[in-house]
Amino acid sequence: MRIDKLRVLVIAVLFLLPLSSTGWPDDDASSAPAIDTYNKAVRLYESKHWDAAKEYFHEYLAEYSDTPLYVTCLYYLAYCYEELGDKNQAILLYHKVIDQAQGGDAFWADMAQKRIDEVLGEE
Repeated sequence: MRIDKLRVLVIAVLFLLPLSSTGWPDDDASSAPAIDTYNKAVRLYESKHWDAAKEYFHEYLAEYSDTPLYVTCLYYLAYCYEELGDKNQAILLYHKVIDQAQGGDAFWADMAQKRIDEVLGEE
């Protein structure tokens, strides 16, 4: 039951993020490839195509490490690894989320800690 509530929350956030402000200037054409990569990853994530979503999140993180969605993508990448059964990699990435989250990203740090607790509770 607790996992279902968490998934509903994550899905709700996923639907709202593409609609919200990214923090980039509206007229900055250089952010378009970052948004495209992010949106592809999220669509695959929402469709539960974990392996394909993982690849796009890796691409985003490698190419756009200085963007406002970096911590968000780290969290989603960790969740993809969790769903693919690589719980050790998922936990490492959730810890990285906690380490990287600051200010407005505190939400993701809290979510990552909850996922760590859930994964460790399953073992």
